[in-house]
Amino acid sequence: MPIDKNAIVENRALTHRLEVLANEAININDPLFVQRIGCTIREYRVLKMIHEHNGIAFNEIMHVTGLDRSLVSRLIRSLLKQELIYRINSEEDARRFGLFTTKAGITACEQGNQLSAEAEEVLFEPLQQGELEQLHSLLNKLVFWVRDPTYKHHLDALHTAVEADA
Repeated sequence: MPIDKNAIVENRALTHRLEVLANEAININDPLFVQRIGCTIREYRVLKMIHEHNGIAFNEIMHVTGLDRSLVSRLIRSLLKQELIYRINSEEDARRFGLFTTKAGITACEQGNQLSAEAEEVLFEPLQQGELEQLHSLLNKLVFWVRDPTYKHHLDALHTAVEADA
């Protein structure tokens, strides 16, 4: 008997449903991004970050995106190979480098911005304007909360309580 993916997702935690939403939207949109701008969505997001913050360091990209080191490394290597970005080593420390967009990278980023806006418009079609504004507001609030040290403090307290009960 086939699995009803919708029924399974409905009964999962919100964080699981957000992950499913993100992954499925990325998987559906990736071929369009590759066809139109030559980059996957994750490559485009890193490219956009580099374009908006010329000179950004590898570790800063990891910290801001929350992506793991190996994935960020692969994305940067791909962008370098496509000559959408270039790197300049630090004069103080040869192990450190800043990342910058090339002319082709700027063009790809501009095209990606347009494509991203179009894809999000399609994604949010089922929502009314007020719902969309509320969703943005709530997601921003949650992102700031998860990045707040208090959040980790509460989780540490929960972990300690669970250990005490064990």
